[in-house]
Amino acid sequence: MRAWIDARHPMVNQRLWGLTLLERNLRELEKLSITEITVVTTKEIGPLKRFCHPIPESLNVSVVFETQKPFAKLGNALNQSDNFLLVLEGHAINDRRLLKELISAKSACAVISPSGSRRAGAALLSSSKSSLFKDTNEQSLTAILNAAMQNSTIDSLSLARFENYIENLRREIPPFLFLVETPAQVKEADRILRNTVHKGVLEFVAKYIHPPLEFGSVRMLAHTRVTPNQITVLWLILAGLTIPLFATGHLLLGCILAAVSGVLDGVDGKLARLTLRFSKTGDLLDHIGGTVYDGIWYLALGWYFSVGDLTSTAATFTGVLFLSYMIERIVPGLFKKLHNSEIHDYSDIDVFVRFVGSRMNNNIWVFMIGVIWGLAQETFYAISLWMLATATWHTLRLVYVTAKTRIKSPALAN
Repeated sequence: MRAWIDARHPMVNQRLWGLTLLERNLRELEKLSITEITVVTTKEIGPLKRFCHPIPESLNVSVVFETQKPFAKLGNALNQSDNFLLVLEGHAINDRRLLKELISAKSACAVISPSGSRRAGAALLSSSKSSLFKDTNEQSLTAILNAAMQNSTIDSLSLARFENYIENLRREIPPFLFLVETPAQVKEADRILRNTVHKGVLEFVAKYIHPPLEFGSVRMLAHTRVTPNQITVLWLILAGLTIPLFATGHLLLGCILAAVSGVLDGVDGKLARLTLRFSKTGDLLDHIGGTVYDGIWYLALGWYFSVGDLTSTAATFTGVLFLSYMIERIVPGLFKKLHNSEIHDYSDIDVFVRFVGSRMNNNIWVFMIGVIWGLAQETFYAISLWMLATATWHTLRLVYVTAKTRIKSPALAN
């Protein structure tokens, strides 16, 4: 499949989080495996010269300069092709989910965003729809598609079964195709993009302390050559250095490094998603690193407080903490496998427990306060009991929801 982008509006050069709007759309299409793209623009705008980062090598982008009849060559391209053509606005934030829906359609259809203050359109077109662009003086692709949908010249993409909920973000985001033409719309587009990379259900620290630090860092890095994977490697190194600091009693410095690595752990993901430079390798490193280091940090602290004595009170609390931590790693996965839902936002009470529960981000900041107040060991014990309470809650929730579901199943079957 090929794509055609109308990039004649000056705002195609507007930068948002390290990418111009046109550059963002090209990268979105590349993520959808669409690599043959025609960009229609003007010499005055010259959008390809304004890109922040090199175009992915997999993309084959051809540029057409058009001023008088901007859609004439689109009509010709449709007439000369036996395949579908995806068409969209170059100065819009185009929801990848909607583009996927269009690509998977079996026949020509169009969609106008159901939300947003400046709604945009996009379409999947075939040669039978070339007449839409014959002898038209209309300058807006969205206007042409909207008129065609209203007079039933082209089918509307059905969004009746569209799922607003995004599982990995634990939040609902309505589908959007959003034109960016004014400063106010730039701010709205910025808000939309933030929502697409920031989880909706989080613990206290990740919800209120990390976001300004993470987004501020990403804003500084997005235009640079610093890659998300480089940030991942940096926080993994800092996390590794934290282990000997905790084990040898350099608690405040260890807390500072742990807190910084926690922020960078959010920066790499947001940088990757906002600049569309994410990779499976980076994601794998991020998840494995977080799982391994969290557990080792607890053991390193336990070693320091117990002085290596496995029969000490500190060793007992360390065992409780580490076992509870392992339960916290296992139970949510079992819950998702059994119920196809996240345990952290299954109901309002689960959202609250995620917010106040024992998680590494919360634990590090609480422990840092304890260290500063001279109550390091007592705070460590409190965190152990806090983790035990959180793990117990999630285990009971797994048992309760599973039992409740099985009791309801016979009734549903009948």
